[in-house]
Amino acid sequence: MAEADTAIEAESSPAAAEAAPSGKRLLESTLYKEDMCIGEHTTVWGSFYDPETKRWGYKCCKIMEKQGKCMAEKPPEPDPNSSDLDNSPDSEDFGPDGVEIIDWGNPPAELLPRDKFKAATAWVEHYVRYYVGEWQRKAADGYAGFPDLAVTTLKPLLKPSMEALEILIRRLHNPRELDRSEKTVRRGRETRAGMEGRVQQERSVLAQLDDITSNSQSLDYLAARAGYMKLTLGNKTWNNTFVAHVAACTMKGAREYRRNRDNFNTYDMDPDSQKYMHALLKLVQLAQCLKPNPDQSKNCVF
Repeated sequence: MAEADTAIEAESSPAAAEAAPSGKRLLESTLYKEDMCIGEHTTVWGSFYDPETKRWGYKCCKIMEKQGKCMAEKPPEPDPNSSDLDNSPDSEDFGPDGVEIIDWGNPPAELLPRDKFKAATAWVEHYVRYYVGEWQRKAADGYAGFPDLAVTTLKPLLKPSMEALEILIRRLHNPRELDRSEKTVRRGRETRAGMEGRVQQERSVLAQLDDITSNSQSLDYLAARAGYMKLTLGNKTWNNTFVAHVAACTMKGAREYRRNRDNFNTYDMDPDSQKYMHALLKLVQLAQCLKPNPDQSKNCVF
């Protein structure tokens, strides 16, 4: 039987019936009620047409009998207490204080390539969970084979880094929480040209996290470090406000020249973001210790 892609949909849709090209509402038909579903059908009779049998039917289940029972598979009833986000965790994953509990058990056995993930959120979480698992394993082994400087740097930071990365994973489950200031532009009250900081849009935090972790996965640790610097410093040119008083003409005192600092980004605005960004850099350092690039120009000193 031909599918509905080749079928004819009823042209008397609510949008077509209620709005004319001029924008005026059309009168409803007095002969019959439109868009009325029969029985358990979720589409109207005549919403599907089979060119082979030349018969009309229901689009929801493709049956041709007007009084027939709907055979379409019904979706499960949604839980009214659950979130409408596809990637939201189950309710049992939350503690009594309402904070999502992050389980670090069963980390990924291998680091999959970036192209295996459609969503950047899933990729970044996979990267974080893999290297946290590797960090725990190396800590249990006493960091065997690591340079002394790396051991000194990484050894005391495992637990605080895991706590910081829990914040990151919670925000990856709700990506709208990642950007705390990247999409806002601070405007001051000054009117003189040149007194305001640069107004340059920051890239989304998720896109920058994706770049850092992807470069680390491809063993380009220098690019990963550069991405971290971009994430934390942002597009700022002036990091502090500069004020200069210059002597003016005779008997007119001094003139003030003011250059405001550039716009804040998420790193500047949110201490929790600072914690997980620092922890992510430690994961990149760990990755370089585990999988150094044979090309030394792609490695960096942390």
